[in-house]
Amino acid sequence: MASPEALISALADPARLQLFARICAGLPADGAKLVKRLVDAGLVTADGDTYRVVPEVFREALAKAPADPLDGLFRHGRLVTIPHSGKRRQLLLAHLAERFEPGRLYTEQDVREKLSMVHDDHATLRRYLVDEGLLQRSSDGGAYGRPSEARAAG
Repeated sequence: MASPEALISALADPARLQLFARICAGLPADGAKLVKRLVDAGLVTADGDTYRVVPEVFREALAKAPADPLDGLFRHGRLVTIPHSGKRRQLLLAHLAERFEPGRLYTEQDVREKLSMVHDDHATLRRYLVDEGLLQRSSDGGAYGRPSEARAAG
């Protein structure tokens, strides 16, 4: 079952959208690559050279449980936007804090490397993690860790 995002993505290309409209209207469809994406998304089925629209795919996608609120923040494993505030930002920061093992201390370079894997602005992410108390810097500034671990080092 396709997600609403997958359906929208499949129809976001103007050529695929026009092709989908042609199939909906019962007109011949050509363009194997474009049709394949529609079939993969579950929008149409193929029977030889004949294509049929699958309208129930929309109803099924909407009936799915709500997606993870963090899904829209990532693309190909990279963070594409940092929420300015609110529950979504708190969820994101908690998710990022999980990258740091409890009981382990990290240098600033270690923190930079871990956060750079998800977003280029690692300094902002580090600052937000520290501001929210999810990551704490030792009193000498040389180590980071989960709050209790960082306090013990400084």
